[in-house]
Amino acid sequence: MDGQVESDDRPALPLGRLAVGIILNPKHPATLRAYADLVPELRLTGAHYRSMTTSVERSGRWQAEQLIEWGAETVIILGGDGTIRSGAPVLAEAGTLTFLIPTGTANVLSRHIGLRSIRHAIDHCVHTVASIIRGGPRNSRGVPISTAEFQRADGSRQCAEFISLAGIGGDARAIAHHHSAPGLLGYAWGAARALFAANFTASTADTLSTGDTSRTGDTSGEESSASVPVWSVMASKVARPAGPIAVFLQARIDAETFSMLTVGPLPERLSARCRAWAGIAAACLQGRPQAHPLMNYRNTTETTVSVESPTPAHLDGDLIGDCLDLRVNAGGKSLLVSAPTT
Repeated sequence: MDGQVESDDRPALPLGRLAVGIILNPKHPATLRAYADLVPELRLTGAHYRSMTTSVERSGRWQAEQLIEWGAETVIILGGDGTIRSGAPVLAEAGTLTFLIPTGTANVLSRHIGLRSIRHAIDHCVHTVASIIRGGPRNSRGVPISTAEFQRADGSRQCAEFISLAGIGGDARAIAHHHSAPGLLGYAWGAARALFAANFTASTADTLSTGDTSRTGDTSGEESSASVPVWSVMASKVARPAGPIAVFLQARIDAETFSMLTVGPLPERLSARCRAWAGIAAACLQGRPQAHPLMNYRNTTETTVSVESPTPAHLDGDLIGDCLDLRVNAGGKSLLVSAPTT
């Protein structure tokens, strides 16, 4: 059950007082271990804290609202990208400095702001909190929160927010199968299955796009494509959405635009499909993914992908179901994240 885990209401120490909210996702075993390491060190700084756990029904937004109402000046999130995404809109609206401790599976956002491990994140958090209490600066990095509007297979329309990555097609199919095995192994198994998924027919419409200068030169305005077979369409703010290899060379987590990638169409014959993926892998390993003819990049602030039949889609690695269209916008609100300087 979600709610308060622990609250420290001791009198303020001489160095000062700082109200710290903590949101933790207990689904991940690493979360409770990290929390057990964090709290004793946080107490030594003189901070006052209140902790709340997430649940399936309340995955982070409600907890963030409760902590802001309590008076949290900073918030620490122990969890993965899904937990961050749930609380981020509330924390961004309040202008609350946020610390991330990556205890999820992929931890894409944490990796891209320079947090190398759970221990590194705890050290950074405790050191920065102590510095703030002593009157030091609240250094932060603005991470824009993007918006998504999508139509489900039943015709209903929904809106959501995300931070790092959205996609429809093959990459979402990979995520759909990740529960087949635990942790990163599940994502690897899902990706292996998705490599041979069928193409689907899609059209895209970009707004205020800036062309990939390595291929077509700069452009601006609106661009639309005819309906063509593709394997996947992705919008990313991160260079490495999965693993250590950079797929989106121009993507930046604090950028005002997406790095868009359309993959395909891939050959239908098994042998030709294997050769195509081998060529894409080689191009990525060489640091030149844009050189492969099946990897089509561009930059844009907004794009709409329309498909002829229901196709899986995802936001930040969480499946949102089969959709008939997906519209993403780079957004305006920014989450203030505390990030290492080196």
